[in-house]
Amino acid sequence: MKFYDMNMRGANYNHDLSMIKEASRFGWDYINLNYSLDGFKESLKYKDELIEEASSLDRPVEIDMGINLRNSNSGEMQKAAKKYRNKTNMISCLGGDLKLNRSCLESYKLDVLSRPYFKRRDSGMNHVLAKEAVKHNVAVELCFRDILHNHLKYRANVIASFKEILMFHRKFNFPLILTTDSKSLYDIRSTRDMVAFFKSIGFTNQEIINGFYHYPKQIIDFNRERENMVVQGVKVIKGATDFSDVRRGADENIDESLFEDEEIFIEDDDEFLQDDVSFGDDGSFENDLNGEDEL
Repeated sequence: MKFYDMNMRGANYNHDLSMIKEASRFGWDYINLNYSLDGFKESLKYKDELIEEASSLDRPVEIDMGINLRNSNSGEMQKAAKKYRNKTNMISCLGGDLKLNRSCLESYKLDVLSRPYFKRRDSGMNHVLAKEAVKHNVAVELCFRDILHNHLKYRANVIASFKEILMFHRKFNFPLILTTDSKSLYDIRSTRDMVAFFKSIGFTNQEIINGFYHYPKQIIDFNRERENMVVQGVKVIKGATDFSDVRRGADENIDESLFEDEEIFIEDDDEFLQDDVSFGDDGSFENDLNGEDEL
């Protein structure tokens, strides 16, 4: 299994490189560095150099750069998501306000609603929002940093929010991703520590695997194909002049030997059905086949 952290906060080249090296040492395989809108524009200047450095480490790490919208209202979120949708594989929005939470979960342009419980006494989720997350395929993000930097009743409130969101996830099955939200080297934790924590608050092994691998990978793969999509569920297949080219290519890969014995099975079935078959008084299966073997 690979471990994906979809939310490490980027700042500048030196800061980002040190974060990548530390994450590699702690066992992470994929890192998404999140920036503000202005920070994302600056990060594009050194993106290629940073990717090259990350791939040359003793334990190579795959990296990408995303946008985290903070302190935005619904209108600003929609405008920014539309503008930058084709420039990054990850757009998330910090939640907290109930209206903003709903707007995020109703948007096809957004990938992740981050921390819907932010500065709230409840989880910021309900059954209506959970259904919208499923309908629009928007993931909900739980950040370990909210546990790390809170104490006493505030930490207890965050854990309670995690459990309530997990309850909605189990009922409605919307995408739920788990991240570190690391802001500095001191926030990064090993993959083993992350698994141990989420198991301690009630997550199953499969839910942890989904949160750290399957759902993040689905987001990345979906957005890499987004430019070829006409509408959701319909995409352009490159290299195909018409549907016959695609169909012909599919037929060539069929192993015809799988169907060679089809007639033999049919003949055997017909011969079997011609035998006298009956059921005994006790419901047992009886036949008049020659031989001593019984079914």
